[in-house]
Amino acid sequence: MEEQKQEVQQKSQQEPEVIFANIKAEDEPTVVSSLCPDCEKMGNTTIMLTKIPMFKELIVTSFYCDECGCKNTDVQFGGKIGDFAQEISLKCTTLDDFKRDIVRSEYASIKIPELDFEIPNNRKGQINTVEGFINNTIEDLESDQQERKEKIPHVYNQIAKFIEKLQELLEGKHFPFHFILEDPSGNSFIKNVFFPKRDPNLIVKEKVRTLQQYKDMGYNIENEEEYMKEAAEREKQLEEKLTQEEKDKIQEFEENRSKVLAHKTDMSKAFDETSAKEESLTFPINCHVCMREGLNKMCIVSVPYFKEITIMSFNCDFCGAKNSDVKVGGGISEKGIRITLNVESEDDLKRDLFKSETAGVSIPELDLELCHGTLGGVYTTVEGLLEKISDNLVKNNPYTDSDSNMKTQLSNIKDKLEEYSTGNTKFTLILEDMCEDSFIQNPKYPQEDKNCIAEKFERTQEMNDELGVSHMKV
Repeated sequence: MEEQKQEVQQKSQQEPEVIFANIKAEDEPTVVSSLCPDCEKMGNTTIMLTKIPMFKELIVTSFYCDECGCKNTDVQFGGKIGDFAQEISLKCTTLDDFKRDIVRSEYASIKIPELDFEIPNNRKGQINTVEGFINNTIEDLESDQQERKEKIPHVYNQIAKFIEKLQELLEGKHFPFHFILEDPSGNSFIKNVFFPKRDPNLIVKEKVRTLQQYKDMGYNIENEEEYMKEAAEREKQLEEKLTQEEKDKIQEFEENRSKVLAHKTDMSKAFDETSAKEESLTFPINCHVCMREGLNKMCIVSVPYFKEITIMSFNCDFCGAKNSDVKVGGGISEKGIRITLNVESEDDLKRDLFKSETAGVSIPELDLELCHGTLGGVYTTVEGLLEKISDNLVKNNPYTDSDSNMKTQLSNIKDKLEEYSTGNTKFTLILEDMCEDSFIQNPKYPQEDKNCIAEKFERTQEMNDELGVSHMKV
């Protein structure tokens, strides 16, 4: 008997209990009896703790009452909130956009600016399509129309006209329009139907949460006064930075003329002690996840023949949240830069590179393109960048497991990226930076690098608008 107990204990230690499991056809959900809110008789609630592959943990519940037909579904996130708040904007231009899958967290609101329409968060997570959300709205509005018609006819007429607009929207009579998800928890998602290419109609913006957003989600900020002071200081620094950029724009451009292009940077020698200005700075800031105080480390490094870059690293000892960022100092250059590297050997994979937060990445052989801002600022090697691209594709495409075609495409791309990482297959890597703030190492410096070509280009009006250059007064 004692031996059996020890065997069971050893087995339990070797095989930890899995709470959130991947969805499988043979898995059966849990069914419990629960009280119906309408007829107050007993119905059945089906519960499944699962996780969408390459996305997050979910608690999916579905209630149905056999007596009165009442039904209800709910989706809640079983994991932690995202590092940042999100604003996901989808520009709907065709009927196919109505079929896009959407994960809406219990904190997310939906907006359609063209109709001046908003669905506030209702503490209920949902998985649906664009068409499904609009149809649900129509059903909710129509449910009380008969009562409005009898008691408040003028409101009935207004809502009837709005329902007609929503129906015309579904018929494709009001293209284009924007479907926007604003989620302070950062746990919402809209499917990219152009995967693995960049989706030109989908924009995901990450934002720092406000104090009110934390409160709305039920979180308690221990030191609100300190948080408000820190937020005000960040806003003040941002304003000062923008003003300084305006003043230094011409001066910065003149200074940059004397610098060697990024791909000619001599990186054959490691940074010496004079490369970093004095020592790294450490200062306390609030964690962007749990709001507890943590230490942020910052170091300014001068890259020879390039620019000064600021390396920041944060680690929260309380919740384990980590964040690192690399930013370029100075103003905005007059032109952008396009750096094309022909990777022909394993040595090319070892080249150091810096991809700024305003740079996009593309690999023509894979027909793969990451838009400006993807991956943020990265200081790594060519091989390291390939690994980050692979991880990013997995993280930001949660629907690949349910879509066989997309899953096959993702698998093929990951296999190709792994093949490129061995150095046995030639490919082309292109960095396109709107601000001329990126570079790729020239290991043969001062000799000319025939495998790496840097070309300056004029920014488009759309790029200038994105950078805020169009609104600057010089």
